Amino acid sequence: MIVLQGQEKIFHSKSMEDSEDINSQYTKITFTPTQADRFVLAFRNWLRRHGNGQPEWFGSLTQQPLPSTVLSKREMMDRFEQHTLKCSSCKGAYEAFQMWQKFLIAATVIFAATAGIPSSLQVRIILSGLGIISAAIAYALHELQKNFVFVDYVHADIE
Repeated sequence: MIVLQGQEKIFHSKSMEDSEDINSQYTKITFTPTQADRFVLAFRNWLRRHGNGQPEWFGSLTQQPLPSTVLSKREMMDRFEQHTLKCSSCKGAYEAFQMWQKFLIAATVIFAATAGIPSSLQVRIILSGLGIISAAIAYALHELQKNFVFVDYVHADIE
């Protein structure tokens, strides 16, 4: 996302500078190293040949403001706003994680509160163990839930 934002700024500034079709220079201006980029390049070629360089709904390039806002890394990689809220599957999973997490936290509190009540040592140990297990699962769900929101990483740190 960081690279794409930078390329978008370069692309828009070049398109405002030059009067010729910017799609003919697309591969020189942007970095398209993978096979997945072939479709983007094919679309740009199609725009150059058949679409007068841009879709009609964009209007004139001179009417569009240059994207000057530089988003932070967190804003660019915010999965919650960009995907989770719009995807019904991910939104449902996120809400399910929240519901289960609340249930498990409540269970942890109940197990911890009732662990000292029974006179039998075995029942106390079982209630304490269930409290620890439910707390651990709630924490695991909390960590998994972060994948739907934002996870920061550095490519150099990935093995």
